[in-house]
Formats: sequence, C-alpha cells, structure tokens
Amino acid sequence: MSGEAHISNVAALEEFRRALIRFREDMGIAMSEADSEIKSTFIWLERDRALHWRRAVPRCEEELTSAKLAVLRKEMQTMGTGQRPSTIDERKQVDRMKKRVESARERMDRTKRWIGTLQRDISLFKGAMAPASSLVDRDLPDAILRLRNMSLALEAYLATPTLGLAEQVERAKAKFASMRRAGEQRTDAEVASDEREQAELEADEAALATLRDAAITALREGGRP
Repeated sequence: MSGEAHISNVAALEEFRRALIRFREDMGIAMSEADSEIKSTFIWLERDRALHWRRAVPRCEEELTSAKLAVLRKEMQTMGTGQRPSTIDERKQVDRMKKRVESARERMDRTKRWIGTLQRDISLFKGAMAPASSLVDRDLPDAILRLRNMSLALEAYLATPTLGLAEQVERAKAKFASMRRAGEQRTDAEVASDEREQAELEADEAALATLRDAAITALREGGRP
C-alpha cells in the first residue's frame, strides 16, 4: 500500500465522537423517561383505578339495596289518618343509587378496556423502540469506540515523519544515479559508505511505511482494536 491519507482536521473527528456521546446520553434519558411514564400510567390504571372501581361497585350496590329497603319500610308505615306516607323522596334516592351503580360498573368496564388497550400499545411501542434500544445499547457505543480508535490511529499516522524520510531517500537515489551517469570515480570506502547510507534510508522508509499502512488499514476497517 503506497497511498497517503489527506487529513486536515483530526480534532473534528474527536468533536463528532463527543457529540455522539452526548446524543446517546440524551436519547437514553428520553427513552428511560418514556418507559417510566408508561409504567406509571399502567400501574395507576391497574392498581389505583381498577381497584377503586372494583370496590366502588359493591358499595354502590349496597347503598342501592338500602335505598330500596327504605322505600319498603316507608310503604309499610301508616299515618294517624290511616293513609300511607309519601315515598317520593325515597324513590328518588333509589333512582340516584341506580345511576351511581350503573356509572361505577361502566367506569370499571372502561378501566378494564383501557388496561387491555394499554397493554397492546405497550407491546407495539416496545417493538417499535427495539431498533432505538439496540442503537443506544450496542451500535452507538461501538461507533464511539471506533471513532476513538480512529483518532488514535490518525494521531499516530500524523506523528510519523514519512514524507521527510521519503524525500531523503529520493534525494539519495538521485545522487547515486547522477554519480553513475557522470562516471564519477570513487574509492571503495566511499562506495561502501554511500551504499550503507542508502540501505539505512531505505530501511527507515520501509519501517515508517509499514506504520503508515497499518494506520490507514485501521481507518479503512473502522478502527477496530
């Protein structure tokens, strides 16, 4: 691999990683609040309202029975003139108690329907939120880790003076080529020294190119450690 990466701003990658961290935190809080609100509503319906109306129905029925007995007692009474007293008020109370019983039964049935509807809606909500939960719990942490590794790889890549050594090697090669073309006469010691210098430069270039290629490979593979 001989290509070079053109990097202008490593800090932007780190800023994006931090933005993802904040987004994951905000999204997690919002999902937690929504889940808490759903649970609170379900508990309120099931434990508060349903229990309230289950107790209210028998109580209202008892009050209706008492109102009917009051009518019967009133009808059995006789006045001094031999006439029976009026039961209008008692009958009105019976009508009011009947309406209260019907209302309590209707509210209890309605609460049961709401609980069933809410249970179905909760199941649908959890199914719809499954991708978001996976994003918060798995995908975003993985992306945040990858971005961190990519930043480290880029920093390591930028810290390697590959271009400077490459230029030195190219200059050395040009020098040797020029010498050969000019037919310059050199001593054996000078030739050996130049060859050692060229070999060292080429070795350094190969080592740094390996580091550079490893960094670029890490970037292309998503920065996995």
